Amino acid sequence: MILKVEHATLFEYDSPIYETATEVRLHPSNNHAAPQRCASFKLQVDPPATIFEYTDFYGNCVNHFNLLQSHKRVKIVATSVVETGIGNTSAADDEDIFLMDFSGESRYVHFDPAVRDFTTCFATNTDSYHLAESICRHINESFIYEPGVTDVHSTSAVVMALGRGVCQDFAHIMLATCRYLGVPARYVSGYLFGGSTPDGRDEASHAWCEVYCGKEKGWIGMDPTHSTLFVDDRYIKIGSGRDYGDVPPVRGTFKGNATEKLSVAVKVSSMDEKS
Repeated sequence: MILKVEHATLFEYDSPIYETATEVRLHPSNNHAAPQRCASFKLQVDPPATIFEYTDFYGNCVNHFNLLQSHKRVKIVATSVVETGIGNTSAADDEDIFLMDFSGESRYVHFDPAVRDFTTCFATNTDSYHLAESICRHINESFIYEPGVTDVHSTSAVVMALGRGVCQDFAHIMLATCRYLGVPARYVSGYLFGGSTPDGRDEASHAWCEVYCGKEKGWIGMDPTHSTLFVDDRYIKIGSGRDYGDVPPVRGTFKGNATEKLSVAVKVSSMDEKS
């Protein structure tokens, strides 16, 4: 599929701020080992700023900029055209050393007692692929999708206690369960065409997991939020890391005494339908 993504982020402040420093992770992944190609990417910032770029430790593209003048709003618009496909992400020759990062606890992924109890029904399955599929299906069937009960800082322990949350939360639960049972898994940030939420709306970024199933199978994308479970050509990957903390869409800081209001609008459309 050829998909177009328009992602607008607006920060508004009730009084002037200055010295804004912002990082943006909105550039779709262009990894040759994955079934995805970013055909174009454009990032616009208002007030205007010089935009820089670097690649982080996990191979994600990061754009960043500073605003030194006084301002009361910052608008960031990322527009991408991505060619997606179906398949797994192959394992690199040097993958083993990085698997350690995706095998233990992290900022939002905890091996708390509730997670350990949750893993008991999966402990007899020794095949990583089928184990991950079982975990993904069980989370999808057991947890309730409900926006507003958690936030971006909610840990897997919080979500386990609530029994509900959103895509980011379900991904963290799956990461905690897989890792505790010895299966490396990483958090993926991106988009889903025709359904970033269970009712089919594209209203925000989406999150899912990639599970490492050995050199032969590589990294397999699984989505505990949706009953289809497996990632296909409707998904656009931005980046991956240990958890949400490694791949937030926008992160920054500013100087000034002001209250911040954040608004996000995402539209994912198919360019195949227009051709």
